[in-house]
Amino acid sequence: MRFIVSIIAILGSSLASPVAMPLEVISEHYHQSCPSGGTLPRGYLSPTLMVPVSAKFPNVRFGSTKVPLITPNDFCTIFNLEIPPSAVNKTCTLEFLFPDHQETFSPYVYNGAGHFTFTGYAFGSGATLKTTYANQPPAGPSPPSPPAVLSPGNAYTINVGGCAIETGMAGLEVSGMLCSPDTTFAYLQSSQKCPIGFYVAIS
Repeated sequence: MRFIVSIIAILGSSLASPVAMPLEVISEHYHQSCPSGGTLPRGYLSPTLMVPVSAKFPNVRFGSTKVPLITPNDFCTIFNLEIPPSAVNKTCTLEFLFPDHQETFSPYVYNGAGHFTFTGYAFGSGATLKTTYANQPPAGPSPPSPPAVLSPGNAYTINVGGCAIETGMAGLEVSGMLCSPDTTFAYLQSSQKCPIGFYVAIS
């Protein structure tokens, strides 16, 4: 409930601000093509759990969400993904797909310069419903060269590498956190129309 109230407050403040105007859909026309690289292959992986955390409320548990929230130097969202046994000896590509408003299933809030940070956690660990900013999963490898900016109308490759799962494992949980020093971003993770959010492609 507190998380829902937070989103409402952010949306309300954006509407009230003469500078930070929310983006809005001005046409119902659907573009038949998504951003280059912005479609999903068969067998793609979606997050199994998304948990917001807050630097200003480091001990508050916000639980699971379908609407990741990032605010400047405060709210971040942790994403869990489950790598299946079939990914042994294969390559995993972590992508962030970010179509514009006319290409998405649901509008989103995006205000700021678009700089984001990606923090990785140890393989086999991830967020739970009890995770807070002060109680994050163990540190692990982060993407070595993530994009400097995420902006609408693009598809981004965050990291490419071995899927890290070994023969005999039932699955492997991988996890990471998205934050920003200068941008408010809230969206509905969705694979409908042009997909938006984090996904993993296995090849």
